[in-house]
Amino acid sequence: MLAILRHALELPPLQFSDIKIFRQHLASGFQRYSTVQNALYLGAQAATSGMAFLAGYQNAIRCLDVNCPSDELAAFCVSEKGVKKPWDMATRLSISDDGYLLDGKKGYVMLLPGELDRMYVVAKNDKDQLGCLYVLANTAGISTTDALAAPFVEDIPHSGVCFDKVKIPADQVFDIDGHQQANKPFRYWEDVHVALSMMGWMSRELLGRQQSFDGLDDMVQLICQLIEQYEEHPDYYCLESLLLLDKSHEIMDNYSQNLSEESKSLWLKDRLLLQMGQEMRHLVRARMVN
Repeated sequence: MLAILRHALELPPLQFSDIKIFRQHLASGFQRYSTVQNALYLGAQAATSGMAFLAGYQNAIRCLDVNCPSDELAAFCVSEKGVKKPWDMATRLSISDDGYLLDGKKGYVMLLPGELDRMYVVAKNDKDQLGCLYVLANTAGISTTDALAAPFVEDIPHSGVCFDKVKIPADQVFDIDGHQQANKPFRYWEDVHVALSMMGWMSRELLGRQQSFDGLDDMVQLICQLIEQYEEHPDYYCLESLLLLDKSHEIMDNYSQNLSEESKSLWLKDRLLLQMGQEMRHLVRARMVN
């Protein structure tokens, strides 16, 4: 893993304005690395913690759909304004004469408007069950709306999205349970990949042009442990992965005190993303223990 960090450090840091280069590095990374390794690689190239989040997120998407083109940017669309439970979603997928129609609204869709290529959408089907599908972002009937408020990753654009009788071919609808096999595991995939990307970014910030920093060995050891644990349990949390995620957040909080003032300010905002899933992870841990 240290070799991956060193390789990334040889490359210029990427801002959102470098999104075309980011696409290229995302695709080339998939040719040599697994999703977790690629998350670390791209995170260590990130100029901001927001770009590190984007790196982890794009790699997590490939756990949902291994056939997502390597150079495309995608978003997982679940959240709806005022909806806290998945089964209360109003977005609906109905059967039509030549496939399906998608209607509804989702909030906080990464990279809208402008850079998004495809969306993976969780919606209710005609049986009132949750399903999952993908749709290209330039499909007729899709428009942007106001985004849900979010005080983080301010350098990455996002918006809400409205689906108005959007035609969905049958081969774009997955034969899976939209909650159990998409929404639920995606939280895990995102947690792991974003933690790795964030540790990659923080390592870059702390290393700079130096060969080392106090704590690099500890950070790399934790990265290796998290990757190893993920490879043993790629589908969902286990007690060890929950423990390692907590440790990764703790070590980043500790070493964030050594960041530059600008980077520390970004971290204090964007770490909220890591904290958002903390309550849910505690519930998962409690169920496993009991």
